[in-house]
Amino acid sequence: MRSQTWHDMLEHVRELRREWGFAAEGCTIVVAVSGGPDSIALLHVLHALSGEYNWTLICAHMNHGFRPEESAEEAEFVRGIAAELDIRFELASVDTPAHMERTGQGAQEAARELRYDFLQRTAQRYGATTLALAHHMDDQAETVLMRILRGTGTEGLGGMKIYRVEKNLELIRPFLRIYKADLVHVCQQGGLAYRLDSSNRQRKYTRNRIRLDALPFLEQFNGQLVPTLARLAEIAGTENDYIQQQTEALYAKLVKEKAGSFSFSAASFCTVPVALQRRLIKLILNYLSSANETFDFNKIEIIRCQIERSDLASWSLDVGSRVICFKEYDEIRLIRASEQKAEPFCIPVQHANAVISIPDASMQVEVSMQAGKDRSPDALRLSSDEAFFDADELDFPLYLRSRRPGDIITLIGGGTKKVKNLFIDAKIPLSQRDRMPLLVDASGRILWIPGLRRAREALVRSESDRCLYMKIVKSED
Repeated sequence: MRSQTWHDMLEHVRELRREWGFAAEGCTIVVAVSGGPDSIALLHVLHALSGEYNWTLICAHMNHGFRPEESAEEAEFVRGIAAELDIRFELASVDTPAHMERTGQGAQEAARELRYDFLQRTAQRYGATTLALAHHMDDQAETVLMRILRGTGTEGLGGMKIYRVEKNLELIRPFLRIYKADLVHVCQQGGLAYRLDSSNRQRKYTRNRIRLDALPFLEQFNGQLVPTLARLAEIAGTENDYIQQQTEALYAKLVKEKAGSFSFSAASFCTVPVALQRRLIKLILNYLSSANETFDFNKIEIIRCQIERSDLASWSLDVGSRVICFKEYDEIRLIRASEQKAEPFCIPVQHANAVISIPDASMQVEVSMQAGKDRSPDALRLSSDEAFFDADELDFPLYLRSRRPGDIITLIGGGTKKVKNLFIDAKIPLSQRDRMPLLVDASGRILWIPGLRRAREALVRSESDRCLYMKIVKSED
């Protein structure tokens, strides 16, 4: 295979730009430059094209603090290259080992987090729209193989992308289809100096062992393993993008979001292909999780199988990472564990006109007193959302409170019923029962369960002089 030339590199980037539409004319590009042959080649190629597209380049270098003397020399080397090309230079020096100790991250994970934070801040400072990274085909092969060995789905098989947008910033990898050997060849042929990072030979890092040991061993079985893995990444990446689009469309159609709670119909979920079921659950879990939390296949599959196989009216699963999944009749809900239980409440009801908000219930109760002669013609009718009471038969003060064990309501037709059984008959979700208000009098008698049932106490009669009128108002949620 013929090695790529300098002209090939320039034409390759031009073609990628036409294909993906990145790096608009006149834009500012932050170029991540470590000092190795790949990033040095990238800086020179983009500099050569900058006049053609009127780009402004920012050369950004990070000293990670792993190799004090060597890293300092690399930083000054990159600074010198930027000066030769008349490109603005940005340097960040960080203590990655200290960051590892604080966060518990591995060396490469910590370095990557600090590096991307620096690059994004640099882009923001200069109003840059594009961040250029020098990852090449060998990097892509290492990434895909490492993810396969750790266990991954199609998302992981997609590897790194040539182009993506993150926080309104274009991330581009113009060399992702080019071998590292070609980048080294172009640097050597063009007399472009570069530095080699000695830590890249240390086998204590997983990626290095993949590069130095695993890939060479596997190439005994496939001499084209690097391009094969890179091609797998491109195929899986585009297919993954399609599945993700379908998942997001399904989410918009099926899932209801309310105050950090995500719910959907179990019956509807079970009609969806398994691939989308898994993706939908993972998408919701990602919305519920913090940036450093992950949910593996086993957790996702436990939820999916529980939804598909269970004919129970209700159940609850502790998913881990403080996330609870539970079923209430046909509704599946995923929430933060801290949001599951409602706090007990007891709110005094004033005699005069008032509007009372019920905690965590998306509900208000309007209260007013009416003279018997002025009462509404509907006062003698029964309604679940509003109620009239003969004020002279009430034992004040009244309270709106949450349910308590053993609560019983007297029925208008005679007899009594446990509030718990009333909720079950009405199919009130378990998670909502502690949020529903009960109107009680000073002696503890339940007078009304707003939205559900009126008790037989203090019914309005034609001769009633004063009427207490109460009405619930539910929010749109």
